[in-house]
Parts: sequence; C-alpha cells; structure tokens
Amino acid sequence: MDSLALQALVSKLSAMAATGARVAAGASAAGPAALAVAAASGGAQRGLRTAAAVGSVLAGQHHAAQQHTRAQQQRPLQAASPAAASYLSAAPLPQPRQVTNLAAAAAAPPPAHVAAAAQLTSGVRRSGLSSAAAPHASQQQQRRRYAGAAAAPAQTAVDVEYDGSDPVGVGSLLEFERGQGYLVGRAIKQLAQGWQVEVPSGTVYSVKQPDVKFVLPGGPGYSASHLQRIAEAAAELAAQDDLLPVAWEVASEGGAFPVFTVPQMAEFLFNRVDPAACVATLRLLRDDRLYFKQAGRSPPMFSPRSEADVQSLQASLRKQAEAEASWARFAADIQAAQQQPRARKPGEGAWRAGPHAARLAALEALALGDLPPVGEQYQLASGTLARLGKTPSSQDAAELLQSIGWWEPHLQLNLLSAGVTERFPPELEAEAQQLLAAPPPDPDADRRRDLTSHTVFTIDDTSTTEIDDGLSLERLPDGGLKVWVHIADPSRWVPPASGLAQEAANRSKSLYLPTGVIPMFPKCLAEGPFSLRAGTPTAAISVGAQLGEDGALLADSVEVVPSTVAPTRRLTYVDADGIYEHCSEEEERDLFQLLQVAEQRRQHRLASGATEILMPESCVSVEGAHTEEPEVTIEEECQHESPSRQMVAEMMVLAGEAVGELGRCLAVPLPYRGQAEPVLPGQEELEAVPPGPCQAVLLRQRMTRSVTTTAAPVRHAGLGLEAYVQFTSPIRRYGDLLAHWQLKAALRGEQPPLGTDELADVMDSVTATQQRLSKLERETKSYWVAEYFRQIAEAVPRATWGATFLCWLKQDVGLGRVLLNRLGLETVVRFNSPVQPGDELFLRCSQTDVRMGMWRLEPVPHSQVSLQHLVNPEPYL
Repeated sequence: MDSLALQALVSKLSAMAATGARVAAGASAAGPAALAVAAASGGAQRGLRTAAAVGSVLAGQHHAAQQHTRAQQQRPLQAASPAAASYLSAAPLPQPRQVTNLAAAAAAPPPAHVAAAAQLTSGVRRSGLSSAAAPHASQQQQRRRYAGAAAAPAQTAVDVEYDGSDPVGVGSLLEFERGQGYLVGRAIKQLAQGWQVEVPSGTVYSVKQPDVKFVLPGGPGYSASHLQRIAEAAAELAAQDDLLPVAWEVASEGGAFPVFTVPQMAEFLFNRVDPAACVATLRLLRDDRLYFKQAGRSPPMFSPRSEADVQSLQASLRKQAEAEASWARFAADIQAAQQQPRARKPGEGAWRAGPHAARLAALEALALGDLPPVGEQYQLASGTLARLGKTPSSQDAAELLQSIGWWEPHLQLNLLSAGVTERFPPELEAEAQQLLAAPPPDPDADRRRDLTSHTVFTIDDTSTTEIDDGLSLERLPDGGLKVWVHIADPSRWVPPASGLAQEAANRSKSLYLPTGVIPMFPKCLAEGPFSLRAGTPTAAISVGAQLGEDGALLADSVEVVPSTVAPTRRLTYVDADGIYEHCSEEEERDLFQLLQVAEQRRQHRLASGATEILMPESCVSVEGAHTEEPEVTIEEECQHESPSRQMVAEMMVLAGEAVGELGRCLAVPLPYRGQAEPVLPGQEELEAVPPGPCQAVLLRQRMTRSVTTTAAPVRHAGLGLEAYVQFTSPIRRYGDLLAHWQLKAALRGEQPPLGTDELADVMDSVTATQQRLSKLERETKSYWVAEYFRQIAEAVPRATWGATFLCWLKQDVGLGRVLLNRLGLETVVRFNSPVQPGDELFLRCSQTDVRMGMWRLEPVPHSQVSLQHLVNPEPYL
C-alpha cells in the first residue's frame, strides 16, 4: 500500500471512531484488516503499536509484528464479573474458532506467509482499499456463511442505527436482566406485565417489561433452533480475548470518546450487524470492566474510557489479581495445615515468619477481642472468616487459629484475652536474675532471729512448688508449748516500689488452674529463695503464740519476728495423713501435738460462734493439655476427712488471728478481714435435711460476704474471731504481701508504706482484680470439666454418674443442685419428677460445649443403670 492509500485509510477510520458511524459498505470485505492497520497506526501515539509494527503488517510479517506488539504493549487484565458467569450460561459454548474481526486481523498470522506476501503485491483491490486485506477474503466469506446460518428466518438488512427498542412479539430475541447478570432468550408468551422467555438451555423465565434491556434485530419469528444457533455463533464471535483492547485503542484515538449503540459496536467490532453479532457485542461489553463504560441504559449504549481511567482500572485489577493470588495461597496453606497431625502443624512462630502473618495477626486480634468492628484489620479478619464460610466471631477466629497450629488446641482464650500469662516482661526476668546473683541488703538483718534449730514441717499438696508456710513447736521451760507458724518472706527481697512489686500488684494472686500455676512472681524467685525449701536456710516471718487451756489465743504471748529457718521435713498431705494413721504419738511427737493443738483451736472457734461447712470440693487436673485429647481427671478433696489438712488450716487461722491482734495493739493499718453475723437456719430447719453435704449447702447459702477494713480489726463471724489478717501466703497473694510490708515497717519503728486510706484504696483495687481472676479460674475449670464429660460420653455413650440431690435452685422450673459422688463436683440439673434433698440419683451426659465450658446432665431411671457403665461406682459396690 502506498503512503497516500494508508493516510486515506487512517483518516476514514479515525472519522468513524469519532462519530460512531457505520463503516462504508465498500470496506466490508477488507474492513477487518484495514481496521487492524488503523489500530496499529493510531496506537503509535501511545506507544501501543509502533510504525515498525504497521510496516510488518503491510509486508505480511504477521508473526514478527505480533511479537513486537506484545513486547511494546502491557496486556490489560481481564475482570471477572457476575454477568460473565451467568450470561448465556445455559448454552454450551463451542471451542473458540478464529473469526475474522478487528483483533484477529491485527494479531493472527495468515495461513501461509509466502502466499500472504504474494497477495500483498498482486494488485488486488476492492472498494479503493489496498490488497493487504485480500489474503483473508475467502476466510471472511466462509465465516460469514457460517454466521449467516444463525440469522433470522428471512435475511434482512439491519440498520446500524437500530436502537434495540422494537416491540416484543412471540419469537423476538431479547436481552433481559436476571439477578446480577444478563441472559438472552426468545419470547414465547405474553404475560400481563411482561413475557415468558426461553433461554437456549430450555429454561423459561417470567420477565417483567422493565427488565427487558435490548430487543435483538430481526423482529419476531425466531424458533428455538434459531436461538441455539445464534447463541453458538455469538460465543464464537466473542471468544477473541483481544478484541476490545484493539477496539478501544481505535475508538479513543485522539481523545475522542464517541457513544456507540449496540449495532454500531457490532459493526465496529465484527464488521456486521445481525443477532449473533449483537449478542456477542452485548456479552463482551457487559463483561468488560476495563475499556468501555455504559453511556445509556434504554437503549444500552457504550463509550470508550479515557486512557487515565483504563490505567487506573488496570492497576486496580492487578491489585485484585494479586489479592486473589494471595488468598489462593492462604486458603491452600490453611487447608494443608488443618490436614496435618498436631505434631506436624506449623507453630505460631512459623506462621508469623510466613506470607500470611498480617492476616493471621488480624484474626488473633479478633479472637482476643482487641478489634473494634471497624477498620482495616477488622475488615481483613472478618472477610477472611466469611470467605472460609465462618462467622466473624472471636470463637470462630480462635478455632481457626487452633486448627492450623497457631494456638494449641485447648488454649484458654479467656486467659489470653485477659493478658494472663506465665511469662514476665524481659526486664522483670532480668530484675529477678539480678536478685539471685546479688541479693539486696536485708532491712531486718539486725533483728532477724535464727530459728534454724526448730524442727519445721512443711505440708502441702504433691503439686505445690511455692512453699510459703511451715510449722514447728517450741517447748518452754515451764512445760508449756509455743506454736510457731513460719511464713515465707518475699518482702526481704522485693521492696514496695520495685518493678517486681508493681507486677505482683497487677497480677494480685497466683492462679491455680487444672493445667498448672500462673505465678504472681517469676518462678525462679517464687520456687527459689522465696520458698521454704527443705534443708535450706531461708528468710521467713515467724509468728509465735501460746494458747490457753480452752484454745484461746494468749495475746501477750504473740511474737512476730523476721527469722531464718531451715525446714526439716517436707511432707504431702497424703504423707502426713499416713503418719497419723500408721504411726504412734511417741514416734511422731511434734506432728501429733500440732494436731492436738489444732483440734483445741477448732473447738474454741466453734464455741465462739464459728460456722463449719463440711463440704467436699473437686480437684480438676490435666495432663497433656497441648495435645488433642488430654487426660482430664476429677477427684474429690475433703478437708474435713484429712487430719493434716484440718491441722494446717487451723494453724494458718491462728497466725492470722495473732497478726490481727498485734496490729490492733500497734495500731498498724493492715488489711483486716471480717464477716457479719449470718442468719443461720434453726435446729429444726437444719434437721429437716440429711446431714453432710445437704446441711453444708444450707449453711453456705446463709453466709454473708467477707469485708476488708484497714483502720482496725472487725469481727469475723465465720471464723469465730475478733481479729483476723490473711498473712500466710505472700508468695501467691498480694494482700498478704502488703500486710508483710506494713507490719515489718511498724516492727522496725518506721512509718508503714501506706496509710489507712491509701491501703484501703489499694485493697479495693486488689480485691477487684482477684475477683476477676477468680472468675477466670472458674471458667477455666468449667472448660476442662466440659472436656472431661465430652471425652467420656464419646467413649462410652451410656456412661453414668451417681449423684446426690442437694437442694432446689428454682423448684418452679425444676432446676436443682446435685453433687457427683466421689468427684466433689457440684452441678445444676433439670428435673421433671419429684426429688428431695439427699436422694440418690443417676445422671448421663446429653450435651457438651467445651469452648463455652458447658455440659448438660440428665436423670436416668434406676432401672436403666448398669454397674458396668458407672463412672464412679465406689459408693454402690
């Protein structure tokens, strides 16, 4: 083609793009090839197609031109849309065939390069155009003959200006909106407000008139077979994935943004206007989210976007594609981790170091309740859960993190959310290590009494690691006895203003959980120099006192002194009980005399109005909490049945009374504990229920709450004492540690660290924190009890527990409290039949929700109970 012919072609195509007019009829045979030349020439301004590429096309070197073009042009990303999935979804799409159109002429090579080169110089011309389009003439005619088979029953010319608003009749082809997409079908029956429309799959829809968006050209009279062939032809036409980019390049040349009707776009894209071309055009433009935008709805019209808009959309689509790729990797990794056994799942550290750290961190924040329901992190977390088919809740987030190994399978989310952890900040661990390496000066060094000659017993549970009290007896020259309670002295190591003291205040107590202890102090201190370890000289606070013949405390005999002790024997309660059962008083003189003093004290307190509630408790322990199926054990613990437990408890109460009386004498602000007088049941009411747990529950219901004062002691009615201070657990209770600081300062003749009002404020804060932590302890215990019932119920569906009915909670709705025998576990059961306190029952577990710490037990008739299914058979053997 000479330069004059090329210039004439570019001018003609540019004018058509600017006005949206129909391509001249004379260009029908060679139109697609000419449009390709125009696209190549027009795009040179943007660098999309260069002059060299145009020269290659004119010379017939199509492969070289295609490679050069792809090197110069960034292919825009294709956007998926709801319409793409639904449009003609019922019609099976054939394999794409190369159809002569704008894009094909621009990119596809001819069948034979040599033949194409020969054709270019053969002088073949049609309608004034160059011979460059001649190689495709026969292909165009064949494809047009194929597409023509799908035309209307009578081949009629369609005006390119047709606007798609012809009236609908039976057999009309039309596009209609359905949900979020568009379908094409054939009108088969008129309705009151629209039409019944059949789509190529045979499905019939009722379509309201406003939902009809475009009536295809050709008028009524189409049959179902016509519709099917048109759909197939349209699918072939629309199968070219590079059609719209080239069309946009030509249409937007020079900054002109013409508005096209559907027929105009059909001619522009395919050089033809018929139903198949219009359907293909609509399908391409409805699915397009990049190059063309809708400029009118009735009838539908489209206009090319600006280059800036296309570039912005390309960037957005690239971002979407990257996000989808990231999501695909995340979903695959999550699924893979969930399928792995627990030992092979990636841990939290591995996930944090990987590509999904931000997404999982957002899920963790949601699980912990740290995310408000707004913001980018919340959207990331909630969106992730939604795409996984879960609800945007903390529980679902936690379960997901546990399923992939980020968290352990039985992680206590309530503890984590509350910030309760065994770990201490690094600076406090460093402070603790510094204390071990270089103990601070002892403020009571000149007053600390050497009591290492005493035979000191420490008696605790087997699992106890923080040993904060011991007992000894001193035989006086007059033949009397002085009882000594030796208490660990962490205040010798930790001053009130230190970082460790502030952390202890924040924690307020050690948490005793089924899985272990979360200490108030770092373990290296709590289990080390703070504890009264056997054979190790240790700083202590020793409380000594004598008793009268009736067991009353002799106030003038009270001594509270800083001391050094070296515990002689460490015993467990089981060990001590064994001694009391199997040894004689001559063999274990001190232990037996301590037991006698304890009983003397107990009788004195009862005579002074103390209330004794003899109720068993449950001890829940867990082994292998990090595994999928940990071992959960529930055992009964009866303090009143253990002589050693009763003895130790009485000695601790004695020490608390001695400190309270000394505080009264010295007028020292201390956290004095008190309790108002309860209104106890009368003898007749008490005897109306069986003795034992049923009476204990009745008494417990009448007890009043304890109170704390700081100016002076108040009566503690429950203990039968006129003064009482909790003083014996300074390693695990912050209130006890406060009492140590206060009393030791007074004994040194110094002003206590806190005045009465200041101490009251601190104790209010400590009490609130301890109540919150006690609630966490109960919740954690409930979690493991629920897991206990789940495991047994799944392993033995007919598993049965023997129980004793204690009392009604809400008799009108059948809610009562029961005690599981030999487990010490109290729980609530709904009854549908009469039952009385003391009745023996049998229960089965009907439901558990471990995450919520919930279980449901239901009564079972005695006739349905088999001894082999009893979990706690001892009372029935």
